Amino acid sequence: MKTVIVSGGKAPSFDLISKETKDCDFIIGADKGAEVLYKYGIKPNILLGDFDSIDKDVLMYFKNNLEFIDVYPVEKDFTDTELALLKAIEKQSEEIVFLGCTGSRLDHVLANIGLLRRCLKEGIEAYIKDDNNCIFLTDKSCKFKGEKGQMISFQAFGEAVKGFNIYDAKYELRNYTLNLGDPVTVSNEFLNNDISISFEKGIVIVLYSKD
Repeated sequence: MKTVIVSGGKAPSFDLISKETKDCDFIIGADKGAEVLYKYGIKPNILLGDFDSIDKDVLMYFKNNLEFIDVYPVEKDFTDTELALLKAIEKQSEEIVFLGCTGSRLDHVLANIGLLRRCLKEGIEAYIKDDNNCIFLTDKSCKFKGEKGQMISFQAFGEAVKGFNIYDAKYELRNYTLNLGDPVTVSNEFLNNDISISFEKGIVIVLYSKD
């Protein structure tokens, strides 16, 4: 089961949200994320949040046209995006795509990357996507596909990643200790084949990015 969560950060383009919702099973609008769903004429299965930042006319529209709306207090121990994730887990989602989860609020961006960790622990395939980035986590060696010249970057999530290797990329790396914020693994590129990484221990943030 694939769930798409639309939050109130940088709004996805029509092309991106259409691509991700076309084949999904469940759509969750998190607070202000309802505005982009309204704009593009996409009906979510549920809206949730404290609705402290949503346009009131949009909220009224969905109150009149949507069966399921969960309202939470403004002062709470969860972000609206985390509440949406908990709902997606409750629905037994196997894949979750987070849209509207990047933007100017870096505190929210970091917290949302943290939600990918929760998904990893739950065995859920999860991605944060916008029109310039696709971000996900891995705790095991794996292989990535991409077109020649396409950019890919790697960062450690939390503790250092030991024995980190990059194979078949423009810039290869061997037996490296990768730390969060390390510039060495930023802006690598695909050549004519897949890129592989391997490591002994840790969690790696994988970022496909473009300008």
